[in-house]
This record gives sequence, C-alpha cells and structure tokens, in this order.
Amino acid sequence: MLVYLSDDPGLAGTGTDILEGPPDFNYVASAPYGKNKGVIFIPGENTWHGTGHHPIKGIRKSIIINYVTSDWREKWELA
Repeated sequence: MLVYLSDDPGLAGTGTDILEGPPDFNYVASAPYGKNKGVIFIPGENTWHGTGHHPIKGIRKSIIINYVTSDWREKWELA
C-alpha cells in the first residue's frame, strides 16, 4: 500500500501509474495523488506500477506499507 503525504497542489497529476506487462508495459491508469490518498497494489507477474507517464515537479512524499505473513521469505526486509 502506498499512501501519499504531500499536500502540494502542484503534485496533483503525479499519481502512481498502473501498467500491464511484460513485454510491452502498457499504461492502464493512474491513482490520483493527494494528501492521505493512496493506492493498494498487489504484485504479480503481469502487473507493474511506476511514475513514468507524467512529469514530477516538486517533492513527491509517500509512505509504503507492506503486509506480510509469518512465512515471508525475505526476513531481512522486515527490519
């Protein structure tokens, strides 16, 4: 889950892009950026996210929240 923290109105068009891929990584949609708004992204082999379809003018602040179960393989990521 990604929660946006900045209330800068200049960042309104800098949400997270959702892409399908590979191989083409076609643009699907964007989650709108705004303070206390966010997007939940469930990773998969054919789903991707990023910020490549629009210019970012300002400082885009966010917090990433990951939910994992006790059998999570990469224990070093939980520190």
